[in-house]
Amino acid sequence: MELKSVWMHYWGCVETLDLYGKKTAYIHTMGIYNFIDEQTWSYIIFFVGVIGLVLYGMSTFFIILSQIGGRFILYKKEDPIVLTDNVPGVSIIKPLMGIDPLLEVNLESHFTLSYPKFELLCCVQDDQDPAINLVNKMKERYPKVDCKLFIGGKEGIINPMVHNMAPAYDNAQYEYIWISTSRIKASTHILLDMVCKLSKPNVALCHQMPFTTDQKGFAQSLEKTYFGGAFARYYLAFNVLGLCCATGMSYMFKKVLLDEVHGLNWYGKYLAEDFFLTYALHEKGHRLVLSAYPAQQNLAQTAVMGYKDRMVRWLRLRLNMMPLVSGFLEPLTECIPIGIYAGWSLYHFLGINPYIFFSVHVVAWIVSDYLLLRMVQVGCSMLNTSPTTKTQGCLFYYRHGNPPFSKIQYLFAWILREVLAVWVFVEALFSPRTIRWGRKTYKLSLGGHTEVVTEKEKAKL
Repeated sequence: MELKSVWMHYWGCVETLDLYGKKTAYIHTMGIYNFIDEQTWSYIIFFVGVIGLVLYGMSTFFIILSQIGGRFILYKKEDPIVLTDNVPGVSIIKPLMGIDPLLEVNLESHFTLSYPKFELLCCVQDDQDPAINLVNKMKERYPKVDCKLFIGGKEGIINPMVHNMAPAYDNAQYEYIWISTSRIKASTHILLDMVCKLSKPNVALCHQMPFTTDQKGFAQSLEKTYFGGAFARYYLAFNVLGLCCATGMSYMFKKVLLDEVHGLNWYGKYLAEDFFLTYALHEKGHRLVLSAYPAQQNLAQTAVMGYKDRMVRWLRLRLNMMPLVSGFLEPLTECIPIGIYAGWSLYHFLGINPYIFFSVHVVAWIVSDYLLLRMVQVGCSMLNTSPTTKTQGCLFYYRHGNPPFSKIQYLFAWILREVLAVWVFVEALFSPRTIRWGRKTYKLSLGGHTEVVTEKEKAKL
C-alpha cells in the first residue's frame, strides 16, 4: 500500500471531489461520517473557506482605511478658538494611586496648561497615599492654578478608578470634564483640540487614541509597537467609520449629556466603565470623535510580563462584554491566525501555496504596521511647541516620524507582540470571569457586571 493510502486509512480520510472537481482528502470520524455525507461535508468546507476569505478581506479593508484615514485625522489641528473668558470651562479629573518616577512630569504638564478657564481635580484613595505630597508640592509651585485634592472615594462603587474619581466628578464646576489618568502627559495642544471638537453640535465626547512617549527599553518598544501598529490599525478604522470605539485612558465629555444617561458614578458597577458610558452616549445619537493627538502614556517602568498581564485583563473584560466579537472575530483578525486561515482558504479554492502566501502576508503586515507606527509617531515633538505657533494642520505637511528604536528592534518587538497575542487569548480563556486589578480581585458575569471577590472566595481560585 502506498504512503498516501496508509495515511488516509490511518486517519479515516475519504478522498472526494469538491465543488470545483478537485480531489480533496477529508478526515471523517465514524460519528461524523454516519451523520454527514460527502456532499454535505464539501459544502461545509466551502462555507468555512468563504468565511476565511471574508474575514481576511475585512481585515485588509480596515488596514487600508486606517492608513488613509489616519492621514486626515492625526495631527490635523482644529481652527484655534479665541482665548477669552467665554471659552468653555474644563474640569480635569486626575485619579492618582501611588507614585512612579515620571508621575511628577505627568502631573506638572497639567499645571502648566495654557488655558483661561480650567480646574485640576486630583483624587487619591486614602490619606496615606504618597501622591498627596506631590500634589501639594505642585500646588505650592503653581499657586495660580485652581487645584483641589479629594481624599477618599465614594461608597457603593465597585470600579476602583470611578470610586476614586466620584467626589471630584460630583464637585466639578465646569461643563466639560476631561478624565486624564495618572500615566497621561498633557499639553495645551491636546486640550485645545479636544475642546474645539467637543464644542461642535451633537458631539458628546472626544477621546484620544492610546500611544506612548519615547522611553528606553525593549518593553517600551513592545508597547509602542503595539499601540502604534496592531492597536491603531483597527482603532483608527473604526473611528473613521463612526463606530463606537473609545478607551477611558484620556477623554473629554459634556457633563450635562453624561448626566442624562445616569452620570459617571452609575457606571462604577462595571470595570469597563468607559465602554458602557460611551456606548450609552452613542445609542442616544451623540457623536464620539477622535482627537488629532494620540494620548501620551508616560510611564518609566514597564516589563514584557506587565504588558502581557494588562492585555489579558483587557481581553477578559471584552470577553464578558462582547463574547462573540472578542471570542471569535477578534482572534481571527490577528496576523498569525488570519494568515493561516486565509492561506488554507486560498489553497482550497485557488491552489495557492499556503506557505508562500503566509510569508508574503506576514511581510506585508510588518511593513504596514511600521508605516502606521511612523504615522502615529509623527509630530509628537510638536506637542511641546506653543499653541499659537503657526503650523500646518494636515499630516501631509509633516515628515513621518521614526520610532526611537531601530528597525531590527521593531521587528523583534512586532514578532513578540504577534506571538503574545495568541498566548494572551489562550490565557484569557482560563478563568475568563476573574480579573486581578490593583489590590483586589473581581468576578465578572456576561454583560460586564462586576463583583468584588472576598478573601475567602479568593482562596478557592
